[in-house]
Amino acid sequence: EPAGGGVMLEQIADVGRDLKRGGYSRHGYAKPELELRHWFVEQAVKRGLNVETDQNGNLWAWWGERGDNALVTGSHLDSVPGGGAFDGPLGVTSALEAVDLLQATGFKPRRPFAIAVFAEEEGGRFGVACLGSRLLTGAISPEKALNLKDPDGITLAEAMKAAGYNPDL
Repeated sequence: EPAGGGVMLEQIADVGRDLKRGGYSRHGYAKPELELRHWFVEQAVKRGLNVETDQNGNLWAWWGERGDNALVTGSHLDSVPGGGAFDGPLGVTSALEAVDLLQATGFKPRRPFAIAVFAEEEGGRFGVACLGSRLLTGAISPEKALNLKDPDGITLAEAMKAAGYNPDL
């Protein structure tokens, strides 16, 4: 049985808590953000959604068949250093809660519907905000994005590879 939005936020309340700065530090392709991505996949699958990762590292949970003219909602799971608990996760849990409410009424979408979780939207690790959506729309080139470095000198390509994603896509 899927949990409501408030319960879902409680489930992830300790993920990425930043004891040094206060708030949360859930940076793209780092352990806390990867934990949240895994949590999201589990939540989506519980609802019968089909989850896929696009070539930019964004997660898509489709209710029914994917296709053109889709209605898409969602957000991101990463944060700025010491960010708020709800910034990205609230949009993600709200989308999951909307699916719960619609499914409870027997609603069936007439057009494709998806929940998107964009990768590295806050730019907290690699310094470019909205990186997952910029890659999706072509606003940044893959070459430039893959060569971005975090404060430790790790490139996006290296971070993606370490997290099990193929940066060559």
